Amino acid sequence: MTDEAVRGDAKRRRNQRGEGSRLKEELIQAAMRILDSSPGSQLGLRIVAREAGVAAPSVYPHFADARTLMTEIVRECWQQVGDEMAAAAAASAAPDAVGRLKDQFSAFVDYAMGRPSRYQLLFALNPINPEEEDTMQGHLRPAYRQVRHLVESFVAEGGRLPGEDLVSSTLLLISLAHGRIALAHLAPNREGNGADGVKAFVLDAIDRLFVRAE
Repeated sequence: MTDEAVRGDAKRRRNQRGEGSRLKEELIQAAMRILDSSPGSQLGLRIVAREAGVAAPSVYPHFADARTLMTEIVRECWQQVGDEMAAAAAASAAPDAVGRLKDQFSAFVDYAMGRPSRYQLLFALNPINPEEEDTMQGHLRPAYRQVRHLVESFVAEGGRLPGEDLVSSTLLLISLAHGRIALAHLAPNREGNGADGVKAFVLDAIDRLFVRAE
């Protein structure tokens, strides 16, 4: 086999008709690899195209600009968070909703501390118009739904909400966890700001806020 043939085999396989969605997913995954390997990187379409092994013009049918790509990455990352929280709750051996909430938020902290660049991006993209604001609020739903479901279970077990209602109690939990994670990301080398310290803080707060029924 000639050197030219070897190089040809190493190139990315051209999409067949109807496979455009495959390239879109490959571009998203390429952008995430850049975020994971180079925290704080500025994602440009040409940089992402190079990482994905495609020509820059191939990107534009899927993403008109870098912001469009970033918005899609935010959506994908929130879905990842929601899926991991759901899996943790489903696998939990805890006998009640509070225990499952703690397992769920253990997964939330693990994602945030293990993939800080992805997590920080979730809250870094500001909407520029009302339509985009509605879309970005929707991105939070995979994680929000998981928490709210267990807060509802907590009430069904006779527990008393720490907030005024289900919505405020759910947002209280997410806000508390996010605030502690954000502080840890600001000073990662400070004592107690590792993944174990952050997780211990969040789980202790859940125990204090969600008091089990007697």
